[in-house]
Amino acid sequence: MKIFVVVPSFNEGRRIGSVLEDLKGSGLPIIVVDDGSNDSTYNNAKGYDVLVLRHKVNLGKGAALKTGFEAAFLKGAGAVIMMDSDGQHKAKDLTKFVEKINSGKYDVVFGSRNLRTGVPLIRYVGNKLESMLISILFGIYVSDPICGYRAITKKAYQKMNLESLGYDVETEMVIKTRQMGLRYCEVPVETVYYDKFKGVTVLDAINILFNILKWRVFK
Repeated sequence: MKIFVVVPSFNEGRRIGSVLEDLKGSGLPIIVVDDGSNDSTYNNAKGYDVLVLRHKVNLGKGAALKTGFEAAFLKGAGAVIMMDSDGQHKAKDLTKFVEKINSGKYDVVFGSRNLRTGVPLIRYVGNKLESMLISILFGIYVSDPICGYRAITKKAYQKMNLESLGYDVETEMVIKTRQMGLRYCEVPVETVYYDKFKGVTVLDAINILFNILKWRVFK
């Protein structure tokens, strides 16, 4: 199966180069989606042998992923692996996703970080609370529901019909994996945190909570 790596990026000019260097030896085609950055992200990414797409304005992580996924599928991908552009995910873990997807046993493969090492306490607590809430409301338990390192087949993506434009896209993927009856598993991934305060904000977390309840009511 042809598998692409999709890297959504926003203002990661300092780190996108090291991320793409890390990915060089993977042998997988790579798509970077610059989500309206106002720094050197786009130009730095263009210096590598990857496809770089660009939003004129910042639309959100979910929108960037959709752009990358759809471009990959148009180019013949049967599945995509999404990973963050801030350096926290390592290319050496790609083989875990590739093996699970190529086994034909799974539609979605979720990355799971060791949340007890290096993760800010507020993120650890919030992550675990979200896992439990999703489990109670939807009957699916994923230990790290907001990890941005995961794989999904083309068929699964088409069934999900993702609506989220922001950080809630990862939570929506978990919930729709259950709602669509998709086969899934988790694999452990290494994570290095460089910025404790980047990523999901308090407002993002409130929006995710609101959407979890919305998806439960209007499922």
